Order: sequence, then C-alpha cells, then structure tokens
Amino acid sequence: MLLKKLSVLVCASFVSCVFAQTNNIQDETDKVIDTFLQCDNQFFEQLSKHQESINQYVDLATTPDNVTYIPVESIQKTDKNKVMFKKPLKYHDLEIVGYQNIYISTTLSGQFLYWGFIFDNKQDEIKSALSHINWLHYSQNTYIANAKIYDRKSKSKTWEDDIYAIDGVIPRFGTINKALYLESSANNQSSIFCSIQGDLEKETILTTRPDLKPIIEKQEAELQERIKANQEKMQKEKQQTQSQANPTDTNSKDGEKI
Repeated sequence: MLLKKLSVLVCASFVSCVFAQTNNIQDETDKVIDTFLQCDNQFFEQLSKHQESINQYVDLATTPDNVTYIPVESIQKTDKNKVMFKKPLKYHDLEIVGYQNIYISTTLSGQFLYWGFIFDNKQDEIKSALSHINWLHYSQNTYIANAKIYDRKSKSKTWEDDIYAIDGVIPRFGTINKALYLESSANNQSSIFCSIQGDLEKETILTTRPDLKPIIEKQEAELQERIKANQEKMQKEKQQTQSQANPTDTNSKDGEKI
C-alpha cells in the first residue's frame, strides 16, 4: 500500500513538473512573438534570452556581435528567404510554422526590409486571436497595423503615425516607413511581417535590425571591391588611350647628301 502511494506521488510530481516546464516554454515563446509584433530590436533580445525554448522549433544563429537571429539561406533570393519550423509553435491558439526574411533594394525607391512569421491559419483566425491589434485594410489580400513614418529632415526626430500608408504609395525621399502587415498566402496560410522601408541609412537599419550588420558589411566590402576594380579598369583604359594618341617615333630620316 505504501509503495502504491509513493508511486502515485512520484507520478503526480512528474506530471506537475512536465506541466510546469511546458508552461514555462510557452511563456518564453509568447514573449518572443509579443516583442516581434513591436517591430523593433527587442525581438532579437528576446531570441537571445530564450534561445533554448526557440531552438526546439527552429535553429538560431548568432552574429559576431552576439545578436541572435533566425537564419535563412538568402534574404535577397525569393526561393531561399524562408525557413520552415521543425514543429508548429503555438501562439494564442495559432500555429506558427515558419519564418521569412526579405530584402529588396531599388534604385529610386530606397530599400525594403520585411521579416516575419508564417502561420498555418487564415487571416480571420489571426485577426480574431490578435484582436488587440488594430488591423486596417491595405489591399485585397493584406491588412496593415501600427503604420509609422520618420522624416529624417524633421526637427522632432520621432516616429509619427503614417496616415498615408496606402498600397502603391512608396515612401518619399528623406522618409522612412515602418508597419505590421498581415498577408494571406496559399494553402490557407498567412504571414505577419514587420517592415521598415524607404530612404534607409546604415545606422537606422541596424537600430531596428542589428542582425543585418554582417550582411551590410559584406555588401559594403563587395561594393568597395567593385569600385576599386572599376577604377583600375578606367586607369588602364586611359593609359592605353594616351599610348595610342602619342605613339613612339621609331622612324629615322636620311640626312641630305652634299
């Protein structure tokens, strides 16, 4: 009888520990996604703080500056900018099944950065579960929330509400936009993206996306290499042109006979 009671107590204790551990992991993953929805660098801080819990769903990486992030193969290639999770991550009765990280650079319209999660849920399910977010229609398949604008020339140096966050309207020169987007996709899935876009400079990008520092530094190094190679090519062409314009006179003239 005593052994039976001890067995019941051990079993109950084990179940209690497992339940407590599960709740603790859920609390930690909730904090990570909560901060992601703020679209700032707190997301990466929480990833670092709760690496053990998040690693159960997706492998994390760390930059030389100890910034923890979710790696994808390439942020610039559409077929390589996402990673699917090992198992679904539960968040407010929703299921997160992947992560996507997108970078688009344009000649005239600036830079566009998108990062976010893929949900195995329809838009209506997400809007219902995240009803504390004020989702507004942006386009036929997209909702927007918390749209902000920053004018680099403004004296206030603060983010203001962006009342002109309309589909098809790009950020004007000297301004930066950020917002939260809810998009529908194939197979009854949806994605929530944070975005920062427009006339971005390195300092602004790294304030929000410290995980991009190695990529930006690599791009800068590659740009300097291209500039150097182009300068050397132009110098070589210039020398060849000068050589052709001033050929060495190798012809000798016979002196006059007296």
